[in-house]
Amino acid sequence: MPDAAEQAITSTNAVSLKRTFFRTLAMLIFLMVIAINYKQLLQHYSAFSLANAMTHIEPEHLLSQGLMLDLTHFALVVFILHACWALVITLSCRPWFVISSNDNVKTQIWLVLLLLHCILVLSANAYFYPTSLLGFFRGTPLATGITIATLGLLLFANFIYALLGTLASHNRRTNTLFVVSLLVFSLVPIYLFTRNTNTPVFSTSSDRPNIFIIGIDGLRPDHLAYRGADTSLAPALNQLLSKSLIYDRTYTPQGRTFVAWMGVLSGLYPTNNGARFNLAPPELINKPFPILGLLADAGYQTTYAIDERRFNQIDANYGFDRVIGPKVGAADAIIANVADLPLVNLAINLPLLRNLFPYLYINRAYGKTYDPLLFNHEVLHTLSLDKPNFLAVHFCQLHWPFTSKDFIELDKTRWDGNYNHYMYGEMVRKVDMQVADFIAKLGRRGLLDNAVVYLLSDHGEGFLLSQDRLAATDTEVRTSHPEQPTALNVAAWGHGTNILSQEQSQVVLASLRYRDGKPVNPVGKIDGLFSLIDVAPSIVANLSPTTSETISSKRLKFDGQPLPHDLTQSLRPNDNQRHIFVESSLPVRSINTSFIDDKKVMSETASHYEIREDGRAVMKPESYHNNIQLKQRSVYAGHWQLVMLPKDERLILVDTANKRWHNLSEYAGDAPWETMLDSLCQHYHVDFIDTPRSECSPSFKQSLIRNNSDNARYAKGENSSR
Repeated sequence: MPDAAEQAITSTNAVSLKRTFFRTLAMLIFLMVIAINYKQLLQHYSAFSLANAMTHIEPEHLLSQGLMLDLTHFALVVFILHACWALVITLSCRPWFVISSNDNVKTQIWLVLLLLHCILVLSANAYFYPTSLLGFFRGTPLATGITIATLGLLLFANFIYALLGTLASHNRRTNTLFVVSLLVFSLVPIYLFTRNTNTPVFSTSSDRPNIFIIGIDGLRPDHLAYRGADTSLAPALNQLLSKSLIYDRTYTPQGRTFVAWMGVLSGLYPTNNGARFNLAPPELINKPFPILGLLADAGYQTTYAIDERRFNQIDANYGFDRVIGPKVGAADAIIANVADLPLVNLAINLPLLRNLFPYLYINRAYGKTYDPLLFNHEVLHTLSLDKPNFLAVHFCQLHWPFTSKDFIELDKTRWDGNYNHYMYGEMVRKVDMQVADFIAKLGRRGLLDNAVVYLLSDHGEGFLLSQDRLAATDTEVRTSHPEQPTALNVAAWGHGTNILSQEQSQVVLASLRYRDGKPVNPVGKIDGLFSLIDVAPSIVANLSPTTSETISSKRLKFDGQPLPHDLTQSLRPNDNQRHIFVESSLPVRSINTSFIDDKKVMSETASHYEIREDGRAVMKPESYHNNIQLKQRSVYAGHWQLVMLPKDERLILVDTANKRWHNLSEYAGDAPWETMLDSLCQHYHVDFIDTPRSECSPSFKQSLIRNNSDNARYAKGENSSR
């Protein structure tokens, strides 16, 4: 039984430790507030100013129940994390407080331990996540593995010593049991997450192939070797494509991720699947995807995985068995803006804590902690090992703002003065390594022993490169007038903003057929016109040799058509006359710049969106219908593109082979513009019910025919006079 002096010391220490805990917690919260304000000075706008711009802020939007719950959850988790840290620091002070009863000495001890803990956390944050705005110690001796390991072991040993000392005053049997439990709790997770395990191997009696659709955000075909690019930029992708059947001239239905993937998985154009914009109201979308029902009936597990969800909200409601990726919600933008705190960064990717941060874990949009290989791991461990898999996975590292958790070094041999394009090229290298790792691990798990793989990109990306610009014809140059210029905005930054920018709409599409882990498909490029909407009917064709019967029995409707699977496969009679449709998204002036300001973009688009009770941001239905009238629309036939612009009666004809554009009313040539115009008007006829376009009237077409004939005679006469 302890004597009176010991009891007095214990009582004094208990009071001191309690006060120390609250003092520590207050200090950590104070430092956190300073850190957040420091970041805002660097970012020039706050998280809530971003939120305000995002919704043009009407109070009911910020008071959305779902949004408030998400923000409250995040704030509570951050508070609990710092409270636990404060508890660790407080307990670490106990053995030193016993030595002295002087409050000044205790305060000095507390300050030293607090400082050492802060140095450890800041050093670890700078070491593991160097692009963090609070990575103060990056590049210093403090942010090295040796320093972090040494300081971490010292502080951990001090904490264990303090913990055992605290338990010593309690019942010995309880103390022993607690210590054993603590050791088990500490060592078992370390064993589970560090031991060498055998890679699970896929095994099924089904003869159905695994089907993998691998999407890469914003990958431009002209940055790959099959289009003449430097092979060293994406060595793994180039090697994969060298073993693929490549569909050379493929277009996205729209240069936006959600709309593009809706086309991939439905086989329908946006006019028929309901997805005309990102963040479309869910009640206007046709879901679930019929193809997923067909695959489920065939015994497949269906999985959708994406590492950035702000503008692509495909989830289980669309028919998937499993969905991998960060949580969907308007809180994403706010949380990602304030989350760059050292303790939060260090906790996000820890196995036992990752579920506490659903908006940050494996979220490419929070690039400071995003780990591409960890995302691969999550996707691979979700796949079934005993039945065939259908997986649609999308890698978003190539999406703006082209950043990662590691700094990118400047290679002066590649610098062309275009910052965004240079960073894009560096991110191509990173996503190349991610895809290489993913394919290799699919193979090691036996998932490529019998598999069909589609490799695609959802859209391209515009950088105002000189080789991307369309040139005006000589006729357009001669007839231009300063007061009525005929020059067009034929190039733009970004994607989905300008359908005259061919680099925004052209995409990668290739297929591979694996047997026993190796491709066995024909290799080469197939010429012709293709669209991402061709993937879904191709999957159905691979499932059943009697494709038309399958489509009919399941009442499947596709705008696309099955892709050729052989270089020698004969073209169907209508292939040479095939028309492909591409439309733009919402025009946003603030995106058409080299350095995009998030706040300006959201301020310009804010009035179109609302935050619903579930916390998700969606386009207002009334804005959705009104914005359809602002779209650019086009149709491709052969190497020609016919473009219809909003609020402009000019029709633009583009020769994509020679990168030249014509005002159709001034055109004199043999392009099949008449059938293209008929097809364009027919495809978008529902859009024009309330606001008819004069370009689709018979009289307008007749006037174009007359102009074309006159222009042809004029051109003939001019040529003969030369």
